[in-house]
Formats: sequence, C-alpha cells, structure tokens
Amino acid sequence: MMAAVIFLILAIFCLVYYLFAALYAGFGSSFLSFWLFAAIIFFGLAFVFAPFHKRPVLAAIPHGVKVAAAVVAAAVCVFFCTMEGLIISGMVETAGPGAQYAVVLGAQVRGRRITKSLKKRLEAARDYLQENPEAIAVCCGGQGTGEDVPEAEAMRDWLVEQGIDKTRVWMEDRSTSTRENLKFALDLIGDPDARIAVVSNNFHIYRAKRIAKRVGFTDVEGIVAASDPKLFINYMVREAFALAKDLMIAR
Repeated sequence: MMAAVIFLILAIFCLVYYLFAALYAGFGSSFLSFWLFAAIIFFGLAFVFAPFHKRPVLAAIPHGVKVAAAVVAAAVCVFFCTMEGLIISGMVETAGPGAQYAVVLGAQVRGRRITKSLKKRLEAARDYLQENPEAIAVCCGGQGTGEDVPEAEAMRDWLVEQGIDKTRVWMEDRSTSTRENLKFALDLIGDPDARIAVVSNNFHIYRAKRIAKRVGFTDVEGIVAASDPKLFINYMVREAFALAKDLMIAR
C-alpha cells in the first residue's frame, strides 16, 4: 500500500513538472520528455503495487528477481545521488582573480538573440572581465539550427555592447559541443598551461572543468553563473545523466 502511494505521488509530480516546464520553456525543450516518460513508469509501478488486485502481482514474481530488482534500484539511487553530489560540489566555487582567459561556453541563440541561460553566463563573464582587466574572454560556439550567426559572434557582440573592449574578446566559432568548445578554445589560446576560468551555468561547472582538463588544460577554475530556477530540477537531472555518460565513456 505504502509503495503504491509513493509511486503515485512521484508520478503526479513528474507529470505536473513536465506540464509546468513545457508551458514555460516550450514542449520541444531539451530533456523534458524524460519527465513524461518517468510519469508513465511511476503510474505503472503504482498500479502494480496497488492493493486492489485479487491476486497481488508481486506474489507471482520469484523471490530472487525481487531481490535483484531491489539491489539494482538501490545501486541506481546511490549512483544518481553521487552524480548530484559531484555536480553540487562544482556549484560552490568561483574563480579567484588573475585568470588569463575566461572561456565562456556556448549555448543556443535564437536568430541573433541571446537566450536566458546564455545571458547568465555572459553576465558572469562580464563581471569577471571588469574586475580583471588583463583577462581575455574566449567566446565558444558554432552556428546551429535556428541561429543566424555563430553563438560566439552573438556572445562577443553582447559583451562589447556591455563595454568590454573588442580586442579582449576572442571567438571560437566552430564547436558544437562542450568538449569542442574547450578543445577549440585550447587551439585558439595555444598554451595548455594558461590559467583559465570556465564560465557556465552552476549545474554545468563540475563536468565542464573535467572536460577542460581532459582536452589538455592544466590550470582550470570555474566561474559560476546562475541558472533558471524554474528549470533547475530539469537541468540537475539532465546533467546527472550527462556526467554519468562522461565518466563511463573515455573520449
């Protein structure tokens, strides 16, 4: 009975969050379908555990299968919590003064318009550049679907409009992923031992720093930008899957 109630609550939460986030950000937004899928799974589990069955469904399942399923579920929970812990550990740090380069990771632009997540990254980069006048910004991001210009160009223009000297803003405009952002930024900088500060939204910093070190940078810090609070849960869950993939697949 208790298990059925728990699964039903989880199902309702996932469905409500899916509808809320989709209405806020658009039904085609990244990763939102996960919440609909999760709602369906939890509704199914709530039905399986429901007390109204004349012959409980679980009674027909061999004991060994139940134990194995419980062990797998516990392992998944521990693994997921570990991923979230690592992500959170990256959210609390901010680069100290003196970084030579602020590497601003790209995010989608619509036409030439800066999106909310990207604006938060750029605001954090602008503040750091204003406080550290010797630092160079490296704006990263190529041109994707629905973008009239490369992300790096839109980012550079925004920083220049905010008063950052154009000579202090470099562009890396070929990349299509975080790894390429950082790999091509290293090609542009040309010095793996340069002190860099990776600029991204809070949930992304831990993984971004790992990737920066993997592509060859040796001195990496993070500049933490805020993220949209309405989509924060979605970002955190999505990032946990991305980090797990990154940890398991060496590239």
